[in-house]
Amino acid sequence: MKLKSLLLSGILAFTSANLIAQNMTDGIFMAKNNFCGGIGYTHDTWNKYWEGTLFRENKNLGNVNTQTITAMGNYGISDRFNVLFMLPYVKTEATKGTLKGMSGVQDLTLALKYRIAQIKNLSVIGSVGGSLPTNNYVADYLPLAIGMQSKTLFTRGILYYTLPHELAITAQGTYTHRSNVRVDREMYFSDQAYFTNEMMMPDVVNFGGKFGHYSYRWQLEATYEQNIVNGDIDIRRNDMPGLCAKMDFTRIGLVAAYRIPQLKDLQIMGTVGQIVAGRNVGKSTTFSISILQYIDLRKNKGGGGIPTGPICRPGDANHTGNMSTDEHKDGHK
Repeated sequence: MKLKSLLLSGILAFTSANLIAQNMTDGIFMAKNNFCGGIGYTHDTWNKYWEGTLFRENKNLGNVNTQTITAMGNYGISDRFNVLFMLPYVKTEATKGTLKGMSGVQDLTLALKYRIAQIKNLSVIGSVGGSLPTNNYVADYLPLAIGMQSKTLFTRGILYYTLPHELAITAQGTYTHRSNVRVDREMYFSDQAYFTNEMMMPDVVNFGGKFGHYSYRWQLEATYEQNIVNGDIDIRRNDMPGLCAKMDFTRIGLVAAYRIPQLKDLQIMGTVGQIVAGRNVGKSTTFSISILQYIDLRKNKGGGGIPTGPICRPGDANHTGNMSTDEHKDGHK
């Protein structure tokens, strides 16, 4: 019975980190030769879940808690071309039963983000990247595994539209290809029996949006996220879950952040998210807090730089007084 539980801890090791690294999915860029780095903490918990489409609980698990500490960074190669990284340390536990939690460094994620076009207040952005496991942690131990051991490649499209009064709308869609995973058993059952130690991992489609206030000093936005895994494999009654199951969810949340002028614009960011609908996932609540610092690496810091700070808000390119050096040179309007 205690093994007949969820796959959510594995997938949340990815998605909780995405709540921290907002720059992976938003329309904001670091300006040329500026670096933003920091560390974030996420706590995710659930005690009820969807077994297929059946909503229920498992009293042999109690609360399943996942804590994640993530190191992250974003460097501006130019005002419209950024490189980003993210590396989480994950710890899991169940408050009841005999299953022992796990901990360790998970997967390194790298991404490139490029602003393809600026059409008045609308930014059209493309991003590519992937993730790679950093060690041989055990993946076939859900819901307490720290990750899935799958190598991934993703492509993402982002639309970012600025409105008056420093309001903004962001929409993004991501397609992720996942490699198959080798596990420590020679047979598994999903839709049928497979006599192999290689689990076939379906690809994932993720899309979402944000709306709210974004300025250099303040950020307050509402978020929406939809995750869809290809295939239709559910957790079977009285069966052990597999990595290849369909794990769909809908999550809503809030993001709030402030840059503190007395601390050289150190940014404090907090997020909260709630899964409100799902399939083969837990009804989880996620909280995170992160601390981020901007470092100006320009050689000539006083020469016509960036009047609004080290970030580049694409919609500001419509106003000559807020254009950064690169955009003046490129002649973007």
